[in-house]
Amino acid sequence: MIALTRVDFRLIHGQVITRWLKQCDINEIVTVDTALSKDTFMQDVFKMAAPKGVRIRVLSSDQAVEVQQKGELEKNRVLLLFKSVKELSETVNKGLALKEVQIGGLGGGPGRKAVNNAITLDRTDADLLLELEKQGIAIYFQTTPDYPSETLKNAVAKL
Repeated sequence: MIALTRVDFRLIHGQVITRWLKQCDINEIVTVDTALSKDTFMQDVFKMAAPKGVRIRVLSSDQAVEVQQKGELEKNRVLLLFKSVKELSETVNKGLALKEVQIGGLGGGPGRKAVNNAITLDRTDADLLLELEKQGIAIYFQTTPDYPSETLKNAVAKL
């Protein structure tokens, strides 16, 4: 089952992932990143970053929908990890079914504003997330388990 769906531009990294894995009792990380799914070298780098005993899969947007439809995400406690809101939105629009999504890190850059701890947002990502929320997906912002979460509505209000 999907125990946690998270958008974090750093993907698998240090303490943040380790803490979420423990918090949610995760034993498989499925990274949905179409570009990364074609780059075997970088996949190996990410697999080395993962804790021992945690299965890692890197899938394209299309593969993620297919894997879910085949019931393969029901076999383990899965962290579904996206690098960007754009990839998340595209995958949902292709048919990936999600109940909730945690926004954990979107990176910096021009036009982006910090809305929760170190999480930034711009109008493009905000609009995509609002559209996903209209489809019945609960969206919230949270960096680590001990940091309070924030609703999409409150985060967007800070733009």
